[in-house]
Amino acid sequence: MTYQQYYNKLVSDISASKRHLAEQNKLLKGEKGYLDTEDMYAYMSLRNDLNSLLSRCDEISNLITGGRVNPQDEIDPIIL
Repeated sequence: MTYQQYYNKLVSDISASKRHLAEQNKLLKGEKGYLDTEDMYAYMSLRNDLNSLLSRCDEISNLITGGRVNPQDEIDPIIL
């Protein structure tokens, strides 16, 4: 997988994660209209997953735009 392919995959995953987070927020609130403690922990876990994806996407973007890697290069786990 190239850096460009990985970046594109992360963007797709971020989009799906945002949709999932919005859906889960509605489900967790349910009829009560708020998040109780247990629901808040579930929501925060999903939010942390999204933040992790955003961070990885930003890191890959910085590597590509900073000239440290070529978008068509194969991913090097050491660099990541």
